[in-house]
Amino acid sequence: MKTILLAALLGAILSCALGERKSYDGYTVLEVVPKTEEQLRFLGELQHGPELLDFWVEPTKVGSPVSIMVSPIQFRKAQVLLMKHGLKPQRTVENVQSLLDPMWKDIDQRMQAKGGMVFNLNDFNTIEDIYSWMDTTAANCPAAITCRVYSIGNSHEVRPIKIFHISRSGTNRKAYWIDATIHAREWIAPATVLSILDVFARRGDANAVRLTDSYDWYILPVMNPDGYKYTWDTERLWRKNRRPNAGSTCFGTDLNRNFNFRWGTEGVSHLPCAETYCGPSGGSEPETKAVQAELVRLGPNVLASVTVHAYGNMWMFPWGNTVNHAGQTCERASDHAELMRVSDLTANAIQNTYNTQWARGNSCEVIYTTTGGTDDYAKGVAGIKYAFCPELRGNSFIINANQILPSFNEVYNGIVAMCNAING
Repeated sequence: MKTILLAALLGAILSCALGERKSYDGYTVLEVVPKTEEQLRFLGELQHGPELLDFWVEPTKVGSPVSIMVSPIQFRKAQVLLMKHGLKPQRTVENVQSLLDPMWKDIDQRMQAKGGMVFNLNDFNTIEDIYSWMDTTAANCPAAITCRVYSIGNSHEVRPIKIFHISRSGTNRKAYWIDATIHAREWIAPATVLSILDVFARRGDANAVRLTDSYDWYILPVMNPDGYKYTWDTERLWRKNRRPNAGSTCFGTDLNRNFNFRWGTEGVSHLPCAETYCGPSGGSEPETKAVQAELVRLGPNVLASVTVHAYGNMWMFPWGNTVNHAGQTCERASDHAELMRVSDLTANAIQNTYNTQWARGNSCEVIYTTTGGTDDYAKGVAGIKYAFCPELRGNSFIINANQILPSFNEVYNGIVAMCNAING
């Protein structure tokens, strides 16, 4: 009997432990400013190297701050390494857990008050509540349009990857695509996209009526449902998907390095434990496969795709690589000037909402080199001319829910301006 009770107790303890959220107590965010090209190159190598540091703001150009989250174990080694290369690390966040505690307190109180989570557009929502709300919203669509929710495939943990499709009668209708949450920890991304979905599905203003009358909309709020679920249950700052990596104890691939276009050449890591691990091959992940197939299927009719990330106030477009992958000059698309024209009008509309500043341009030039990204695949393989990648507002992955509404307002204004710019 004692053996049975002890086994039950141990099982309960293990169950609780598995369900506990990771503590980021003692985790620090360091900021450095590269002053030379040599320092910039070093930081780029460090980002994808065996030190496995978590870059919150990646190295982009000389003079631009770089932010790195380090654990208590990593702190001293990272500090020494940075200073050895002439960089002067400054702490911008003393204790990451102190940023998370108020957020989890609010969420837990909300759950207790309602006896479980209740969907709220002005707050962050679980994957279960998001999917339930999508189904309910589709069922209550206005008569003027047709709404449906469909799955383009399953994640590694067999969660459906759900798209909300808005259409109406008519032939040869062009379409727009919006996706978010390829990186699980970027919670402001799905929250913003869900509010955009809501205004379209309700035909909530004159622009929404016009744009749903004229075009189909394919909206994928959570591309990485396993990773997003994991950020709620276990590790708030998890980035990748959740598929185990062969020959490694580390989980997950960076899905935004896994698309099968110029895969694995620049701005990636081939180390399975790294945050920017590009996977064993291009398009290896079930989530990537599903999105690739759907982009190719829809591509001939899609005027523009928008893959939403956070954070940094940027509106970007292909390409993400340098010429011949030589690491010097960024490659520009043949229609760079046209992409810049539309991006300028879009970013200006976003800026004018709250008098903010948004960078815009080729992603390699604006932020850093990447290959295997969604927007490059959309343009390079699916043939979508206008493939955009915004980085939303904020200065951290941990953002207050009160930023959801202003994020929606400014990005929605940008989407309207983008459509107007593309269609004259």
